[in-house]
Amino acid sequence: MKESIFKSTLQSYVSKTAVLAILLLIGTTLNAQVAFYLRPTVNMKTNQSSFGTEYQMNTYNSVTNEHFTFVNRPMFLDGHIDLGINVGIQIKEKHFIELGISSDHSSIGRSLLTHSNFNDYETGENYTSNSYSHTTVSPFYARISADYHNNFWNNKKGTIGFRSIAGIGFLFSGNSKLQINGSGHGNGNLIMGNDDYGTGITGDNDIQQIAPDVFITDYVSKIETYDGVTASVKLGLGIDFSTKKDFHLFSFDVSYLLSTRPVQFQETKITVIDNGFETNYRYNQSSRGSGLYFTLSRRFQFYPWKPIIKKQQL
Repeated sequence: MKESIFKSTLQSYVSKTAVLAILLLIGTTLNAQVAFYLRPTVNMKTNQSSFGTEYQMNTYNSVTNEHFTFVNRPMFLDGHIDLGINVGIQIKEKHFIELGISSDHSSIGRSLLTHSNFNDYETGENYTSNSYSHTTVSPFYARISADYHNNFWNNKKGTIGFRSIAGIGFLFSGNSKLQINGSGHGNGNLIMGNDDYGTGITGDNDIQQIAPDVFITDYVSKIETYDGVTASVKLGLGIDFSTKKDFHLFSFDVSYLLSTRPVQFQETKITVIDNGFETNYRYNQSSRGSGLYFTLSRRFQFYPWKPIIKKQQL
């Protein structure tokens, strides 16, 4: 009986405390200088990929043998642009809280360098030449985020301000659209194809001869994306540019986003036929979708119409 009364009293106390906290928060917001705004964003990012899978990551980024060198590209700028929109509230002069949604993507980059040896029968001399190919596979996702910005420094004219950025986000993957970019020499144009191991990427010339009796085939034999929600954290620095009349021109942010787990997996199969003997190589790569983000944006304040202007010192 006493235990039941205690639980009832505790629940009532927690409920009243929560209601009081909400009322205090609303009252503080109403009494403070606040402004609401929209911030469209344009993002570019450096992507990261690693050898290995979710359960086993490797620190090296290249494997070499007598026939080829396979390279994982640990960090690269793939050139994709992601767009987004944030809704924000400015509290007084220094504090900004934003909720946003944007497109995002992960990428796995790989390069293959083949070592070719040929003999000139007329001169009897041996020649060595190298051919290469670069490939990135990029699934696209949707990301929502919640960020806090603190304006910690402004110049005397008030035209340049620096912000610290901290936030969390969630990446929603599943049924992702894939985009494959490739460039190579002597490797043909990259196209989507099917093979025994799933969706793959092959060249126009499936078999490449790298020596009189040596042939090589190379393709991405498996592409998988994690179907679910992946959390992330973000830290960064932003710069705001304004006129002397406190009219916001644009902002430029640099931030690093770290996802909690891999969201993309890829397997490459390379087959070498040397004098009739076949050797198969398989290399696994993965990406968390983490990277360094470069963001160009502009705030459009819609309430109140006039921006919050700094109080002039007497």
